Amino acid sequence: MSTPSQNPATPATPSSGQFTAAVKTALAGADSNASTAVTNLKLVHQARVTQLNRAAVALKARFGAADARTVAAQSALAAQTRIAAQVSVASQQAATPAPTVAAGGWALHGRVYDEQLKPSARLTVYLVDHAKTYQQQYSFAYTDATGYFLINYAPPAGQDAPATPLYAAIANAKGEPVYVSATAFQPAANVATYQNISLSAGKKPLGDPPPEIRQVAIPPQAGKTPSK
Repeated sequence: MSTPSQNPATPATPSSGQFTAAVKTALAGADSNASTAVTNLKLVHQARVTQLNRAAVALKARFGAADARTVAAQSALAAQTRIAAQVSVASQQAATPAPTVAAGGWALHGRVYDEQLKPSARLTVYLVDHAKTYQQQYSFAYTDATGYFLINYAPPAGQDAPATPLYAAIANAKGEPVYVSATAFQPAANVATYQNISLSAGKKPLGDPPPEIRQVAIPPQAGKTPSK
């Protein structure tokens, strides 16, 4: 019966910059090859997580949790798990088709993740201006089971895309604001913009929500659906 060596060889873990560069290269193409490349990258990193996890478990069983070799293996596993999650996020983005935008309209879509990059469902995504004032005319969107949201705006005839930059904001199921983007989103006519949003753990609600958002963010009673 074979036993793990005291210094097990572990697969080389690429840096965040390396996998990001690979993802950007894949996303640069608009054909199926791009999606396939990112999917393959995702599978490679998932396999590395599995391998590192086995090594960490074996070392813990043999030497104990406090042993330096076990600690190093756990650290490598945590780093690789994070990279695998980031690649998974990019893979989901690559596989998400752009929504159809009305003539002269625009869209903001993307996914919301928690601090571990797991999809966050049943959140309300809306837009605010630089003063954090809710821009009700652009409506709002709920995240689905994959964290996906879509705000697809069709302006009245003859109206241009807003010149004022907007910011994505998020409210939880209690109607409490938990996120406001620090990066402005500038709508452009006939363009759908994709954003990945990662929420911080344990962050306190950001003050009081806009009354209109509090009304729609709180889950409705059975048989009732809030209107946009």
